[in-house]
Amino acid sequence: MKKFIFLLVFTAVALLAKEFEKLEFQGKGIDFLMGTFSSSNLYKVIGKPYPPFYTPWRDDPTFDDLELSKYEEVITEYFYSHGYYNVELNSTVNKSQITIDIKKNNPIKIKEIKVHPTSGLVRYLPFKKGDIFTTEGFKTSKKNIERKLLEEGYPRYFFEAKAYVDLDLYEVKLDYHADKNMSVTLTDTVIEGRGDVKEEIIKEAITYNNGDIYDIRELEKTYDKIYEYGVYDYITVEPKVEDNSTSVPVDIKLKMGDTKFIKNSFGYNTDTGPRGSLSWIDKNFFGNLKVFDIGIKASNLGYEIYNIFYNPRIILPYVGKIDFKNEIDYHLIDYDSYEEKGLVNRVTFGKKVFGLEHYFGLLTEINTITSKVDGTEDESGSYFINSLFYRLLIDKRDSKVDAKRGYYASLYLEKSDKVLGSDLDYLKALIELRYIKSYMADKLTFGIKTRIGSINSDVPTFKRFYTGGSFTNRGYDFQELGLKDSQGVPRGGVSLIDILSEVRYEVYPKLHGVAFYDSSMISLEPHTFDDDFHDSWGLGVRYLTPIGPFRLDFGFPRDESGWTFHISIGQVF
Repeated sequence: MKKFIFLLVFTAVALLAKEFEKLEFQGKGIDFLMGTFSSSNLYKVIGKPYPPFYTPWRDDPTFDDLELSKYEEVITEYFYSHGYYNVELNSTVNKSQITIDIKKNNPIKIKEIKVHPTSGLVRYLPFKKGDIFTTEGFKTSKKNIERKLLEEGYPRYFFEAKAYVDLDLYEVKLDYHADKNMSVTLTDTVIEGRGDVKEEIIKEAITYNNGDIYDIRELEKTYDKIYEYGVYDYITVEPKVEDNSTSVPVDIKLKMGDTKFIKNSFGYNTDTGPRGSLSWIDKNFFGNLKVFDIGIKASNLGYEIYNIFYNPRIILPYVGKIDFKNEIDYHLIDYDSYEEKGLVNRVTFGKKVFGLEHYFGLLTEINTITSKVDGTEDESGSYFINSLFYRLLIDKRDSKVDAKRGYYASLYLEKSDKVLGSDLDYLKALIELRYIKSYMADKLTFGIKTRIGSINSDVPTFKRFYTGGSFTNRGYDFQELGLKDSQGVPRGGVSLIDILSEVRYEVYPKLHGVAFYDSSMISLEPHTFDDDFHDSWGLGVRYLTPIGPFRLDFGFPRDESGWTFHISIGQVF
């Protein structure tokens, strides 16, 4: 009987409920367009966000008048959490919409901050005296202080924090008490479960030394470096903190995962069109993190069959540890300027010295070229090229996929010589510099990228520089910038400057708006960098995905009519 009555009441209420297509927030408590109390944020607070403009297939939300009290409750709690304990809400319902009028009134402000006995920790608080008190800020302040104690060698700290709120005076007093207790040092490290990876290889990932002051950051870096090996399913880096000891041993426990797998990928970008790959990879080939990778890649431009063998640890007398990579591929690629069919083998030795990565080796190419540029028919044919190369690299970006800050610099030199049996004789150099900086809690990001290339003599079309495309000058299509023949085929160049600049702003979580300005110079004369620059500007969007930012850019060349667009994955910087 009770179930029947409940069902009857529920049905009656449901029949009386009315849905509205519009709910409007108004009043002095609402921020204009963006901000903590913007309408877009308040829709999210009540669980009724409008879908982003780039998802037109999703329907707009509807609003139930019987849920109005729930909307008011969560909005009130939201304003409380941001320091507005005297917020007033006045809701009205008419035939066409629900309206919620919000008056924030005065916020509670921080009257006093006490941190004892270690007052130096005040600088790690996210607020100061006179700021509006928020519960999120208070939680963050506790995390910041606890984190700093773990970074400075005090894992046995005692810490408590209290907020004394006076609703009559609209003020709050904050009291933090932190006892560091005795500082400790890191000592012996025990490694378990490394599988068929030598212990010294695991030790190379450890970023602290015996006797170092305890620092949680070094333990986290050690974890990250072991994780980057890509062969362990389970990793713990656990300090053994005891009450009466000034030294802390560390246990590293590992469990080897499946290192052999088939990998496939599919994608699209405007430079190469549809593309895909299929490969078989062993990331611990006969142990000690050696990698064997064999596969095929294909796109609108052509295909490549490749094999990579990588050994990250070879010990040589006087030189010490180096890494070794051998890459061999057979490819058929059809560019606008030439078609290339060839077999390439690249042998690379690498060593890190003083934070700089050095790579050097031998590049062997057997290519059959069909040139498409007017007047270069004699360049078509077969080429055998042996060249020595060297690359210097420093990468201090905080992410290789979506960097917010840091810098990147590389120098590449390639010398082909007839003494080595090569059909061509040239010296090729390419410098690349990137700098990224973020502000406003990473909402605003600036980036600049420069490429400077030079070849000391004229070379066939397939060895020249090209620019234009989604990762170079974005006002032009792929490799389309520069001099062209009578049929509009790009001729490339032997001197190059690319300067790309960009500013990104977070419009919504995971969605950024972009403005950019690119400028490029490409010349057919060696060591010539005073030819005309070709500028372009544009706008774009970035949508963050698990595999990297989805990128859409619209570019407009300044000295030509028309426009172009680029679709790709990954930031330019």
